[in-house]
Amino acid sequence: MLILSGDHIYKMDYSKMLDYHKEKNADCTIAMLEVPWEEASRFGLMLVNDDGSISEFEEKPKNPRSNKASMGVYIFTWEKLRAYLIADEAKEGSSNDFGHDVIPAMHEAGERMFAYQFDGYWKDVGTINSLWDANLDLLNPKVDLDLNDDSWRIYSKSPTAPPHYIGSAAKVENSMITEGCEIEGTIDFSVLFANVTVEEGAEVRYSIVMPGTVIKKGAVVQYAIVAENAVIEPGAVVGESPENMADINDWGVAVVGNGVTIGKGAKVAPKAMVDTDIGGAE
Repeated sequence: MLILSGDHIYKMDYSKMLDYHKEKNADCTIAMLEVPWEEASRFGLMLVNDDGSISEFEEKPKNPRSNKASMGVYIFTWEKLRAYLIADEAKEGSSNDFGHDVIPAMHEAGERMFAYQFDGYWKDVGTINSLWDANLDLLNPKVDLDLNDDSWRIYSKSPTAPPHYIGSAAKVENSMITEGCEIEGTIDFSVLFANVTVEEGAEVRYSIVMPGTVIKKGAVVQYAIVAENAVIEPGAVVGESPENMADINDWGVAVVGNGVTIGKGAKVAPKAMVDTDIGGAE
């Protein structure tokens, strides 16, 4: 039985993991990826023996002893999984969660549990920063996530829209521009989804702009995620470069919500999450 998480971005040949599961005669096999130590406390971690068996689990520890993170991809032997799911459902106070309940119960009972080493691209997009990172990773030639790989296609729903248009005064560098976009301003290291309009004199840098958004003349969107059908009025500023922050701890990705209007000359600070309209500055 293969169990997958829904908020991760990766490409994996599950048949190789299944072969490993059979080779180890495992009751549970967990896909594992080594993450940067500074991010390790965000994940469920494993301490792994030389033979690949899992000796200990740490669920998002403050002081991690391992950087071997669970990818949230599991293969179970069905008979074992069924027995533990039934037992967990009957357990009072259980959160009915694989990471918190089912897997620890299996480990405590001494079941055969192994970690499968994955060496490709993987990103947990459960936070704003990781979602921003994952989109911008598409622009990084050093990252192993190629949307143009004909040997392993990634399919998505495409809107019916005309080809994108880049005006004569526009400047576009290191970016992905999707169909239906109309670009007259400056775009740098950004991902624009379908039907986005960027008017002349507007700037979009290091940002993710979702479908249908309009960024008007003189507006600046930087280090931000802008959701669908938002309107950034003339002269508004969304986000800030970390280089301009006196204290880097005050910096973060700015977020503008679905359908929100940022008024003329208004400012959205780093880390802000705006889900209602902001009026124009006086």
